[in-house]
Amino acid sequence: MTEQELTVFLDLEWNCAAFTPEEASVSAPLSPKQWARIISRHPELQEFCPFSEFTTDEWLIVLEKQPSLAWRCMYWKDFTPAKWQRLLQHQPTLLHYCEIPDHPAVRSGLLASDSYFSTDIDTHDFTLGDWFWVVKHNPSTWFQCPCREQFTKPMWWSLLYSSAELLTDCPCLDLFSDEDWRRLNILPKLKSRIRNSEQFRKLIDLVRHPFHHLKFDDDLSL
Repeated sequence: MTEQELTVFLDLEWNCAAFTPEEASVSAPLSPKQWARIISRHPELQEFCPFSEFTTDEWLIVLEKQPSLAWRCMYWKDFTPAKWQRLLQHQPTLLHYCEIPDHPAVRSGLLASDSYFSTDIDTHDFTLGDWFWVVKHNPSTWFQCPCREQFTKPMWWSLLYSSAELLTDCPCLDLFSDEDWRRLNILPKLKSRIRNSEQFRKLIDLVRHPFHHLKFDDDLSL
């Protein structure tokens, strides 16, 4: 993942977090992207699908959920390293279709899939963006990441957005704005991990910004 690709991804994710996901509207005729979303959920409708109109963007949507349809795709050579990174994170078994298996983005996608151990993947040439992708989607690799100290505040916000369990490792909580915390919405993500009121108080202390006006009773029940 290049620096530009990483910047675009982080900015897009932060902005999308402000909105509630909506179901895509269906109109006639359906667009290729609408068809891709339909087939990703209902592969039994594939005989009605205009696959010839698909680009790699539509194939990415389909194959992330339906790898069994890979035989229909004729555009493997058009998949960029970034697209392979995303696809293999979800479907590492599709690696045999990839013509650039030694690209660092491809290897980082495999490591992010949690189907490989870090000792199985050569990471010597991973960029900061590649390591970010791995940790974001496979937080168990956090301690193997050699560039943790280079993660920026936007990168940390993105990590916590998808992997809230890394909260205690984040060094820049004080840099988060109230709006950052609102979009992060971290309490519901950690609720299932809280076992007692002391853990809850520690969590509140960590995320003091969105709760600095609130007081909690001693007999707080969970």
